[in-house]
Amino acid sequence: MLIHGYTEHQGIWDHFKQQLIKSFTVITPDLPAHGKSEFPAYGLTIEFMADCLMAILKNEKITKATLIGHSMGGYAMLSFAEQYSEFCNGICLFHSTARADSPEIKTNRERTIEIISKNHTGFLYSFIPDLFAVSNRERLQTEIDSLVEKAAEISPEGLAACMEAMKDRQGSIELLALANFPVGFIIGKQDSRVSCDAVLAQSALPKQSHVLILDDCGHMGYLEKPEETLAFIRYFASL
Repeated sequence: MLIHGYTEHQGIWDHFKQQLIKSFTVITPDLPAHGKSEFPAYGLTIEFMADCLMAILKNEKITKATLIGHSMGGYAMLSFAEQYSEFCNGICLFHSTARADSPEIKTNRERTIEIISKNHTGFLYSFIPDLFAVSNRERLQTEIDSLVEKAAEISPEGLAACMEAMKDRQGSIELLALANFPVGFIIGKQDSRVSCDAVLAQSALPKQSHVLILDDCGHMGYLEKPEETLAFIRYFASL
């Protein structure tokens, strides 16, 4: 199961899915409020996202899965693993972290929610390019424009609710230390959102840890380093 991040959609995995489906059953859900999934009227939490992932597996009659979670998708994946560990073959944090937000990050998210409410399209034109390493932005301008265009379809309410859910999520450090399945980490050295050093420290916690560190890569490794990240995911899913 390949789980997209904030402002994304299941289509970001099209290239990966085309390759991985040769060897694996591949599921690429749209998280709530993203892509073709609706924004729930009764509130949105990371735990609810995890329950949605569980509902998909049950519907497909899948009893074990390897989960790859990009950014916010990693938070949903960690919540899933805490609630439904018996369904996990392994989990991989793809530019994501098991730590809860620091007070500073929580404050920044609150400011972001205000910005979204005033000009959500303007927010996206600023937010998405900043996810890429500076050295990759010109080369990937077409891909950045496509991400912004697709993200603009998400309602301001949906974007704000997901930002609130990320702010309020619990940390999952203990899960990493106690996990009885492999844990993967894909880390960008130039990631402005998730500290390379912090996640590298987390990678020392699991009993079985697998790590890919990418130079000249920000928060968007599936576009900045597609072949390297695809190869790692193929390897990790084979464990």
